[in-house]
Amino acid sequence: MGELEAAKSAKASPVGGKSSAKAPAVTGNTVTYELHSRPEQDKFSLAAKVADLEKRLAELETTVRCEQDPQNPLTVGLQGASLMETVEILQVKVSTLDMASLDQVEARLQSVLGKVNEIAKNKGTVEDADTQSKVHQLYEIVQRWSPLASSLPEVVQRMVTVRQLHEQAMQFGQLLTHLDTTQQMIANSLKDNVTLLTQVQKTMKDNLAAVEDNFASMNARVQKLSK
Repeated sequence: MGELEAAKSAKASPVGGKSSAKAPAVTGNTVTYELHSRPEQDKFSLAAKVADLEKRLAELETTVRCEQDPQNPLTVGLQGASLMETVEILQVKVSTLDMASLDQVEARLQSVLGKVNEIAKNKGTVEDADTQSKVHQLYEIVQRWSPLASSLPEVVQRMVTVRQLHEQAMQFGQLLTHLDTTQQMIANSLKDNVTLLTQVQKTMKDNLAAVEDNFASMNARVQKLSK
């Protein structure tokens, strides 16, 4: 009976909700317990809870996340991979903004501002000096070429005349080239004519010798006939 009461108490308050027990069956002096456990269902429930928490955390991060402005140097490096990392970065940034650090930053800013103003003044002075130097160089160039300005039209006229002479020389050179080509053609033609004349002379000489031989033969025949 003591074990039965313990079984009833266990049924009234299950531990962890991971198992369920039915009422014990009493048979004679034996008490039989039936215990049904479902660990897969517990794993699925735990995974579902974790997934739900991750989803809610992602929604929360999306809600509080701000897009970085690349043009704003104050927001550079303030967004981490997660919300906690972003909070840690912000805490580090805030911790550096104490009075001592602010005083140092202000002193450095004042020093940088003074240097920037000095550079701006020096830049204006350097630009003015550079401009004056360029103006002086231009003036010297103009002064150097001033005496030549009066003779420039004559130089231009001479250049035009020289160009005309060059054109005439080019035409004369082309004419000489044409005459040279024509002379070579005539020389080749004369050479061919001399060769033909030599051949004609040889042919005429051979023909004349043949005619003389024929006349001599005819004279010999005539003399034989006259006897």
